[in-house]
Amino acid sequence: MFFGLTGVEVSLIIVMVSLFTGILSGYPVAFALSGSALFSFALIAILNDAGLLYTIQDFNGVAEKVAVFEGGWQKALLSTLSVWAQGVFARAFGGNVETLLAVPLFVLMGIALERSNIAEDLLTTMAKLFGALPGGLAIAVVFVGTLLAASTGIVGATVVTMGLIALPTMLKHGYSKSLSTGIIATSGTLGQIIPPSIVIVLLGSIVGDMYALGQENRAAELGITVLEMLGEPAVLSTGTLFKAAFIPGLFLSSLYALYAFGYALIFPKLAPAVHLGTPDEYKLTGYYNNNAWIMVGATVGPLVALVFLWIVLSSNGLVGSNTVDDITTYAPFSSGVMSVLVLTGFMITLALALRPSYDRKPIVVGLVGLALVFIFDGLFVPGDASGGLRTLYYFIPGVMIVYSLRHAIPRIMEVESLRVISPPVLLIVAVLGSILGGITNPTAAAGLGAAGAIMLAANRRLKEGGGSNKYVTWAGLAIVVMLILRANFDLRMNAQVIDFDNGVAIFLAIVAFHVAIFGLLYSCWVLIREKIMSPIINETTKVTSMVFVILIGSLFLSLVLRSFGGEEYIQTFLHSFDDPRTLLIVVMIVLFFLGFVLDFIEIIFIVIPIVGPVIYAADPALMPPVWITILIAVNLQTSFITPPFGFALFYLKGVAPPEISTIDIYKGVIPFIFIQVIGLLLLWNFPIITTFLPDLLPAN
Repeated sequence: MFFGLTGVEVSLIIVMVSLFTGILSGYPVAFALSGSALFSFALIAILNDAGLLYTIQDFNGVAEKVAVFEGGWQKALLSTLSVWAQGVFARAFGGNVETLLAVPLFVLMGIALERSNIAEDLLTTMAKLFGALPGGLAIAVVFVGTLLAASTGIVGATVVTMGLIALPTMLKHGYSKSLSTGIIATSGTLGQIIPPSIVIVLLGSIVGDMYALGQENRAAELGITVLEMLGEPAVLSTGTLFKAAFIPGLFLSSLYALYAFGYALIFPKLAPAVHLGTPDEYKLTGYYNNNAWIMVGATVGPLVALVFLWIVLSSNGLVGSNTVDDITTYAPFSSGVMSVLVLTGFMITLALALRPSYDRKPIVVGLVGLALVFIFDGLFVPGDASGGLRTLYYFIPGVMIVYSLRHAIPRIMEVESLRVISPPVLLIVAVLGSILGGITNPTAAAGLGAAGAIMLAANRRLKEGGGSNKYVTWAGLAIVVMLILRANFDLRMNAQVIDFDNGVAIFLAIVAFHVAIFGLLYSCWVLIREKIMSPIINETTKVTSMVFVILIGSLFLSLVLRSFGGEEYIQTFLHSFDDPRTLLIVVMIVLFFLGFVLDFIEIIFIVIPIVGPVIYAADPALMPPVWITILIAVNLQTSFITPPFGFALFYLKGVAPPEISTIDIYKGVIPFIFIQVIGLLLLWNFPIITTFLPDLLPAN
């Protein structure tokens, strides 16, 4: 045997060398994966038939050589094809097909928004807003990267757009090359962790099975069932992962902005303040006695207070519901009502803070309506109340709130920065709000996001051309109506008994659906007429095809590993670690270094299925599965900025001015790689950052 290695170990080396050679050859990754799988299988088969690949096994005290393909390569091939037909592809495209459907929909959503030039408006406006701060342009890039991450999730489009628009501006105003390139490349990768994230969707299609399998194995070792061991089924949904990823994503973006601000304080000449807009063009500082802190407090203070109230009530068990043994107990306050109160309350108080000299009557009416909803929900409306009863209690306060918003929203839209921010924010609220609020699952929310992005792109084009956008506006309102009806009524048309209030809700939902469909079709026609739809569909098809072809290629490689026992060998090695946290550290280190040479998709589909059943077999009370998954997701995000093969670096280099060298980009991302590591360490030591939101919000 070669260098004292067993046949399985040599076969693993052959597969790994073939894989890295194929990837580094320059061929498309999908073909490199499939080709390396076929080549390595053929080479192992040849060496096996030559008697060079074997393991030494003990049979009744006699050591014998056993070939890695014990029955020959023909039997191994047939066995592999059998596994393929019976389970692997069925698991990837059958049981998880609904989850994977979210991939093309989120891709379509991101590309449609990117083609609508929303990112360009955001960068220009945020540069005016933050430019006067030390390092303000860099902070603006982080802010825009966060918004684009939560509304598009497409790393390539985000990095290219910010590289084209922000990089020349930053260089022109004296920003260092390293800070400029590093902040753009890194902020562009936030779409890999902040929902809706393709990484989270793809991980969700796999880790749910891994968690269930790992806990089944642990329960079998203890001689009990999973229900007896955990007290609940071993379920990990993509919606739960979206909730868990939201705060860590914002946490990382805050670290980036904090670094940019600190860099500017230490090296003011390399990140100077820049005045791009008219100071206090809305004359607010005079109203607040030239005190910026009072102005900021009036603007965001009510939001902080409302969120704090929500957290306090939830921490004391006064919000949401709890189900034990199919028996649901309801807290005094509903999670859905609290989310609506926070959102509408912030919009109404923001209008007051930004336009304090306007008539305050609509604001007062709205605040009274909010107070009535809060009182009714806590004292009179039971958690299991029907939609009709809720409507009866909330109708008058709801009319008061709508009346207030009708005046508040135009006031808010008078502020340029908010007028530019509002389209992506509305889409974020619709998509993430429907997921985080438990109204729908990520796949349905992805469909909502794709439709919303198309309508926003059409709305933008109609405004530029001077056309009427009333059909798009009515369609947007119809979608809001459908979400409200879905949250409060039983809209199942095949139910055996349909109550009067549910029947009315179904009728209204059908009407709203047709209005929304008409608006969507009209939006599609506008984009087709303006020759925008074709590039959106083509790009979506290319990106989606790449993801799924890589999935197929990675499954080929997994089957080759399984054919000679490589997968079992790796899992046995992982089981040798007694402490599950030590094992997770080893896996995280391996994933970090694999990120230098492998794309996140290959890592997800090749590595996670092998190590998943082992790391997800830990006690969830000690190592929550959402915590493990978000650690992996943040680690995978790092692969986009790690030299030499970080994709974000390639995207940025492709659009950077000639004076920006590859070395400048590499130098720029190095501090952010350390920030990623710091972020991982903080997430490791404070799991509550990832578990807080899933515990706070209801399950899907």
